Amino acid sequence: MAERPANGGRSVALDALRGALVLFMAAYHAVYVAVLFGLSAVDLWHGFWWLFPRAIAAGFIALSGWSLAVKREGGAPFRSFLKRALRLALPAACVSAVSMLMFGDSWVFFGVLHLLALSSILAWPFLGRPVAGLVAGGLVLAAGLILGPYRWDGAWLAWLGFRPEGLYPADYLPVLPWFAWCLFGASIRTMAARSLSRRFSTPAGPAAIPLRALAFLGRHSLAFYLAHLPVLYGLGWLVSRALASR
Repeated sequence: MAERPANGGRSVALDALRGALVLFMAAYHAVYVAVLFGLSAVDLWHGFWWLFPRAIAAGFIALSGWSLAVKREGGAPFRSFLKRALRLALPAACVSAVSMLMFGDSWVFFGVLHLLALSSILAWPFLGRPVAGLVAGGLVLAAGLILGPYRWDGAWLAWLGFRPEGLYPADYLPVLPWFAWCLFGASIRTMAARSLSRRFSTPAGPAAIPLRALAFLGRHSLAFYLAHLPVLYGLGWLVSRALASR
C-alpha cells in the first residue's frame, strides 16, 4: 500500500500515525510527572503502565525506519542520512544537558533522540534489503533481550546495551535491542512497497479533519517532544506546590 504524499512529499497517513503516537506519549508523560510529584499512585513499573511507553517508543522507532526506507527509495545519498543524524544529535545533546540538571544521576545519556540519530547511520546498509534487515533486526532484538537482565561495571558501552550497575536513566533506549524496531520498520516498508500497489485514500470533508490534525502534529513531533516535557514538569511543580501550601 503506497501512501498519498502530503505537503512536501510527506505521507498524510504516516504523519497521522506519528501524531497519534505523540498524543499517547504526552498522556504517559503526564502520568509520569504526576507520579514524580506525588500527585498519583500509579505503578509505572508493572503491567500496562510498564508496557505502554515501550510500545510507544517501538512505534516511533519503527516509523523512523519506515521513513528512512522511503528516503533511500527516493535516491537520497548517504550524506543526507548523515545530515539527518546530525540534526537529531543537537536536540539529543540538549536533552542530555537539561536532564543532567534536573535528574542528576538519572540523566538521559542515550534516549530516543540519541537512538534515532545513530539509527540514521546504522540503518543505511540494510535499506532496500528487507530480508537482511529482518534477520539483523531479529539478532539485535535477541541480543538485547539476553543482555537485559545483566548489569556491568562502567557506562562506556551503555549506549550499546550493556546496562551499568546502579544507573537508571529517565529515558534509556540502547541500540540492543531498540535498533531492531528501526530495521523492522524499514524492512516492512520495502516489502510493502514491492508487493502492494493500492493507494491509500485520505478521507474528504469533515472526516479528514481529525486525520489532518494528527498529521500536523506528526510533522512537528520533534518540536512537540521538546516543548511538552518542560510544560508538564512546570505544571506538575505548580500543582504540587499549590496543594502543599493548603
